[in-house]
Amino acid sequence: MRHGRPNVPANPLLLTKTEFNRYLDAYDDAGLSTEESVRLSRLYQRYPIPDLVISSDLPRALETARLFGRGAPLRVDPLFREIPVRVPDGNTWFLRQRWPSEVWWSYLRFAWFYNIPPEGRTRSTQRSEQAAAVIAACQREVQTLAVVSHSGFLLVTIDLLIRQGHLTGRRLPRIGFGSPTSYHWRSEPKP
Repeated sequence: MRHGRPNVPANPLLLTKTEFNRYLDAYDDAGLSTEESVRLSRLYQRYPIPDLVISSDLPRALETARLFGRGAPLRVDPLFREIPVRVPDGNTWFLRQRWPSEVWWSYLRFAWFYNIPPEGRTRSTQRSEQAAAVIAACQREVQTLAVVSHSGFLLVTIDLLIRQGHLTGRRLPRIGFGSPTSYHWRSEPKP
């Protein structure tokens, strides 16, 4: 599942690259608000407590994992962090302008597909392969496993696990804040 909604203020309508990068830093540093913690606590009461929870080490994911796990063993692993993104330094016309955040997000997605640092598609896929190996090792030890990560990294990792034949379920997980998606694990992947 994706982490709960982080406690960050809304963006202004238009941002410079510096302001947008500051927003990305604040987003990574943010935990959950009290209201979000209460919302998730209520939501998660209808789910069984997992045998193990794997979580990114970023505050918003870690707090979500603790709420979902309700005392279950927790494995914190920076491997499950979101794909790192930054608008690069530069002095092109585009990078000097103020844009809506959606323009900056689109730029970052483009950069990811073309392997522009800090982490492009190739490195994200490699990291997903490592995360898939961690999930497989943990899944051999427990019946129910929860993974709390970030939308971009989850999309890449779940796609990989489905293509490997380990998971059955939705091709795209629910990426709403704190919304779990259930999958069935296959120890012996389908060929």
